[in-house]
Amino acid sequence: MKRKIWSVLTAVILILTLLAGCSGGAGEDTGNTAQSPATNDSGSGQTNNGDAQPEPGNDPVTISFWHIHSDGDMKDTMTELLADFMKQHPDITVNELGINFWDYWTKLSTAMAGGSGPDLAMNDTSTLQTRAESGAILNLNEFIQRDSFNTEDFFPVLIDKMKYNDGIYGLPSDTDVRVLYYNKTAFREANLDPEKPPANWDELAEYAEKLTVLNDSNLIERIGFSPALGNIHLWMLAWANGGDFWDDEGKPTYDRPENLEALQWMKTVQDKYGVKAMSAFNSQASALQHSPFIAGKAAMIVDVNNLYTDIKKYAPDLDFGVAPIPYTKQPATWSAGFDYEIVNNHDDKRAAAAWELLKYLTSPEVQKKIHQVSGSLVSNMKAAKAPEFMADPVWEMIVGQMEHSRFIEYIPASPSWHAELDQVVQSVLNSGVDPQKALQDAQKNAETKLKNYVQTK
Repeated sequence: MKRKIWSVLTAVILILTLLAGCSGGAGEDTGNTAQSPATNDSGSGQTNNGDAQPEPGNDPVTISFWHIHSDGDMKDTMTELLADFMKQHPDITVNELGINFWDYWTKLSTAMAGGSGPDLAMNDTSTLQTRAESGAILNLNEFIQRDSFNTEDFFPVLIDKMKYNDGIYGLPSDTDVRVLYYNKTAFREANLDPEKPPANWDELAEYAEKLTVLNDSNLIERIGFSPALGNIHLWMLAWANGGDFWDDEGKPTYDRPENLEALQWMKTVQDKYGVKAMSAFNSQASALQHSPFIAGKAAMIVDVNNLYTDIKKYAPDLDFGVAPIPYTKQPATWSAGFDYEIVNNHDDKRAAAAWELLKYLTSPEVQKKIHQVSGSLVSNMKAAKAPEFMADPVWEMIVGQMEHSRFIEYIPASPSWHAELDQVVQSVLNSGVDPQKALQDAQKNAETKLKNYVQTK
């Protein structure tokens, strides 16, 4: 499901996270308490001023932990893991609350704003900065230093997203990364070498044309490749072409020539199919229960690592390969993800207990269990790169792409800029808007937002 929800996720919670800036003392938790030999005690009631105080006590303490796993295998796994944690820490009782993904972000933001948030919360990595800046979550530096906790165990791109000013405000849970999936059977049918996927944009466009199959009505029976399918976006192609949409000072650079080249390439590939044929194909694809790649309707697609899990489950006999996303100037892909954050509930004792749970959930052993159940790309490299997982060449290639991955920039003046950019792309691909004009208009819009934001500061 993750590959379909990241853009929705950021659109829903970028604004909601701003509500969490005034979290007060924690209220009564509504979650289920897993069985534990510990008794309940809400803690010492001591307060802090935003930095975690790493002085755990020996008296029993009860903490709450919220996450997005409300049912299914991951909910069962999380409950089992928490029971194991409490056996190891008999002085800590964990009240667990798993909330449906679509309801989670509103409930979490509302609870934090009202002072009744959990002690430890799963949250969206891309918006951590807003919560760190407002003081809604704790700086973990003192805990990390006290325990000599090694943050280098995590993928660098992920731990970097945990930083704000000189502090680390969370630990990454799991992430994803985008790669090119290609159908080897379709390659053979098109007289293409199934062991040589396209490496650059020219080859990708050439292969796409050879792999496309039309029916008697001149409509698409199997599409070779479309930039409108899967999880490919303009910013990623622009990065691969040496472009970018924001400079180091947070100023927009939408109209850079490298960005225009990327958008023009997307339009050129899409125009080969025509609006009518693509519309008909999209209607068929939307009716499928799975990705059009799994259904054999797309010969190549850029998508997240979770597609591999779906292939193994729904199309185990599919003969396919994975490869880096074709590029022009430099390898590029992008990631999104979740992390765990200690909510600033002004209680040192509960914060210290939450830190113990945070360490446990991100440990190699626990992260390996999570991967085994969900197939997700966990953040701890010792787990993600465990020999038993890396023996799979598909997984090895997927993990290797984290070296080239980036997160979408968080821009306070325009937190949903990437979602708006997707709309710009759609206007070019589907409505015939000129690419250069589209980016020029987007540049002006971004400049206006930045100007308005500066005036409000």
